Amino acid sequence: MSRGVRLARMNKTMPSQSPKIAADKVLEHLDVVCKSAVFLSSKRCQQFLRYVVLETVEGRGDQIKERNIAHEVFGKGINFEPGEYSLVRVKAGEVRKRLTDFYQSTADTGLRIELPVGGYLPRIHYPDEPIESGQAPDKAIVRAKLFNRRRFAWMAGSTLAAVGATSLVPLLRHKATPLELLWRPVFATKEPLLIFIPVMREHDGRLTEWVGIGPASSLRRAADFLTEHHYPYHLRFGAELTFSQLREQPSLLLGGFDVDWTRWMTRDLRFAPLVSSDPSKRAIIDRQTKQTWSPVKQEASQYVDVDYGILCRLFDAASGQIVFLAVGTQTFGTEGAASLLFDPELFASLLKQAPSYWETKNFQAIIRVSVIGTATSSPQLVATHFW
Repeated sequence: MSRGVRLARMNKTMPSQSPKIAADKVLEHLDVVCKSAVFLSSKRCQQFLRYVVLETVEGRGDQIKERNIAHEVFGKGINFEPGEYSLVRVKAGEVRKRLTDFYQSTADTGLRIELPVGGYLPRIHYPDEPIESGQAPDKAIVRAKLFNRRRFAWMAGSTLAAVGATSLVPLLRHKATPLELLWRPVFATKEPLLIFIPVMREHDGRLTEWVGIGPASSLRRAADFLTEHHYPYHLRFGAELTFSQLREQPSLLLGGFDVDWTRWMTRDLRFAPLVSSDPSKRAIIDRQTKQTWSPVKQEASQYVDVDYGILCRLFDAASGQIVFLAVGTQTFGTEGAASLLFDPELFASLLKQAPSYWETKNFQAIIRVSVIGTATSSPQLVATHFW
């Protein structure tokens, strides 16, 4: 199906033979969302949201892939390589942010569309149960109508009488995902997460009002993730980060390859930055093997073509808090390193090399990204270390 046909189809109502009540209400709600002030300024975000919702409602959730979105929504050809471009991921993050803004500024109607972090398959809540991705709408509607709170209470009571409360607990317990296990120690503190981004300096050392592309992009992903999990955070920009700030709450530090706190935090760690007054000569070193990873830049390129970043998760004994540090030799490595914290597939690749009880351990990871213009490829895991 051509892009023009697909986009025209997305602007129509559901076919008459589709389940009328739920499908119509979902599409009516989708239309309200797309025509709201939050979405009105971005045609691409409207098209993105209409595409993934319609595919889900029509039972084609398994077809919602990055390549298909690039083809159907962005008009990319069949030779499009998702790993080399981040336009779909970036736009998905923008759609998530706009959805959050819409529902925060709109009265609750019982219908809600969510785009979970790390994927493109939406969750459509109607009225109490989500229409699962790829599920035929008629089955989802039956589930939503029958499996309501009153019915669940009756079923739970009957089950308790039959098998006892203790036996029912495993049935009701949510199985945490690896990413949830990663963030569980942070969430357990019940303290807002401090997100700190250093401001950039001029060549003569003067401070500017600018921050790097990588930290800014990472901030958006962090905000999306924390908003989805209803967890508060504090955002700070500056040139200095004090020990007292790290003692107050868990922290996520984005960027700052050659700043004091990065050198201090990695002073005894296996992977550490090799700082140079010439940014092009920065590198990451493995202190055990002496291997180094340096950015690659062609003479004709304005930015580097390949960058590397370090991610650290530390249970910091000195501050008594949990600290995440994501920093690249250049700005793009910071974005790649931070993506480990929010990308389920990338984090799953890290766990393939993780020891038992990794949830309680410190770890470091080195990430490689290719850069095209100012867009990064899908990050690649280069090395890991747990202790």
